[in-house]
Amino acid sequence: MAHRLAEAYPVAQRTEIMLLTRILARLRIWASYVAMVSAAFVSFLFFRFPFNFTCVRGRKNIPQRGERVLFVSNHTTMYDSFLIAVAAYFPQNIVYPSLPFVNFAARENFFCTRFSKILFTLLRTVPVERRDHPWLMRKYVGFLERNNLLIFYQGTRSDDLSVIKNGPAYAIAHTQSPITVIPVYHHGIERIFSKGGPKTTGLWRWLPRSIFRRPIVIFGQPIDFSDCFRITETRQRITAINKRIIASIVSLQSLAAV
Repeated sequence: MAHRLAEAYPVAQRTEIMLLTRILARLRIWASYVAMVSAAFVSFLFFRFPFNFTCVRGRKNIPQRGERVLFVSNHTTMYDSFLIAVAAYFPQNIVYPSLPFVNFAARENFFCTRFSKILFTLLRTVPVERRDHPWLMRKYVGFLERNNLLIFYQGTRSDDLSVIKNGPAYAIAHTQSPITVIPVYHHGIERIFSKGGPKTTGLWRWLPRSIFRRPIVIFGQPIDFSDCFRITETRQRITAINKRIIASIVSLQSLAAV
């Protein structure tokens, strides 16, 4: 009898641990959902109505399921992620919970404190290392197999659309399953928020400079890389993918002026 209890106790303990792990995982999912909905609602009030009136074009180009979708966008301010995320899915993903939220990629220095790490984790933000080595994108390749991801292809805030890092192209070239790459161009948020930088310090870099503006966000049609994938040499393939991304963003910029 004692032998049986000795054998049963570890099994029961493992069962309790597995049950507790599942409960905590479920709580993290709900906590993340609440955080995402709250952030999206506040962003909607600020960027869409009543404080600003963002014009959104091309939302029909975004796949509804949101799996294996890579958004590549230009980058002008620290709040670009919230603007694009709201423009992509909100408030439709409140009415239809199956619609996904946009997962962000942010520099690792945003995760330096415990509070910021918890906050950005709840907001489904993926840390990106500062170094520009393509192999650092391997973990994002695996992430894209089951999620979507927003990446600023320039790697930093810049008005030059021709600047591009190799990270997005590396992820596109090395995914095991085909992914959908949606080009995104936005303009006008720099009239609301400061672009940041070393000369911008204090609260000024976080607070809006003006309101009642009309930014624009354009989602382009999925980029076709079929001819790029036929290139056998890796560096040449990545270069071709980069050129295709830049050309797509520039074409969206011309549409913004119409």
